[in-house]
Amino acid sequence: MTAYDVVVVGLGGMGSATAAALARRGQRVLGLDRYPAVHDQGASHGETRIVRKAYFEGAAYVPLLHRAYELWDELGLLTRTGGLFLGEEGSRVLGGSLATAREWDLPHELLDAAAVTARFPDMTPPAGTAALYEADAGFVSPEAAVRAQLERAVAAGAELHHEEPVTDWSADGDGVTVTTEGGRYSAGALVVAAGRWAVDLLPGLAVPLRVESRTMHWFDVPAGTFTPGRFPVWIWERPDGTTPYGVPSVGPGVKAAVHHSTVQSAEDWTAEQVGELLRPLLPGLGAPLRAAPCTYTMTPDEHPVVGKHPVSDRVLVACGFSGHGFKLTPVVGEALAALAVDGTSPHDLSTFDPLRVLPG
Repeated sequence: MTAYDVVVVGLGGMGSATAAALARRGQRVLGLDRYPAVHDQGASHGETRIVRKAYFEGAAYVPLLHRAYELWDELGLLTRTGGLFLGEEGSRVLGGSLATAREWDLPHELLDAAAVTARFPDMTPPAGTAALYEADAGFVSPEAAVRAQLERAVAAGAELHHEEPVTDWSADGDGVTVTTEGGRYSAGALVVAAGRWAVDLLPGLAVPLRVESRTMHWFDVPAGTFTPGRFPVWIWERPDGTTPYGVPSVGPGVKAAVHHSTVQSAEDWTAEQVGELLRPLLPGLGAPLRAAPCTYTMTPDEHPVVGKHPVSDRVLVACGFSGHGFKLTPVVGEALAALAVDGTSPHDLSTFDPLRVLPG
């Protein structure tokens, strides 16, 4: 049975970053994934992912985001386009973004609907809608990010096994044993960053996980519109609570999707329904061009689970990112590598504690 310092299960966004960070610290790393490299079967694909600091999900994320920005810039993968976070007064997206920006003194502007359109002519928010504008927001390519981290891991000596699903693992005082369809491996520590497959690989986790489906859509737009430089990343909370988002066009069509919905299940929105929902905001939106599925692994409080598994300090978990985690991948990888090697993280992960008490 081959022995390693750390086995990383899952080589998507979180796992690839963790494998790279561990290998660059001199660890003997084995990475395992059930699919080929840079696959489209989980949550680490779709051409673009929004990166932002004025985080309506909670101000506790900002120190991690500051470090994530440094690491994205080190990788050369962050495209800054500016970001608009829109809603009526009192909405979570607008109010939460503003509260976080003020708490951390993040540069931002408040714009009314007319000011948004004056600056970004492709967008026409309804009357009564305001926006927080964050110039530092933008996007990364998840495929490029995963590929870059896998290449870093291999260059630093990691051994990566793609198309080798994990079937079981166990931990004791001496370390961990991981069983796959191809063999058995031992290690001093295990990191499970398996996305939606964490539901099966992490039984007994105190924070329950629920897998939900989403569909990303791309729409036709007039030539020269919706491009980086004239169009930002955006998230819009409508009065009914439905929350779509979008990204500038980086290929054929412009990307938009429903993140959360109170009207119907977010996974049930068709391309035609999304287009109809968005045309008052984006009047230049044309016919649907293509679509791609993805998955959210949700927790009840929508905060991820990152830290030591309750069963053993030798087992670390990173899961339940609830549809907003990809921007954090490089700093989560750094934190998990530190936990595996040093036993502690330089980053405050208390909001994501696997043993946290959930509301209600």
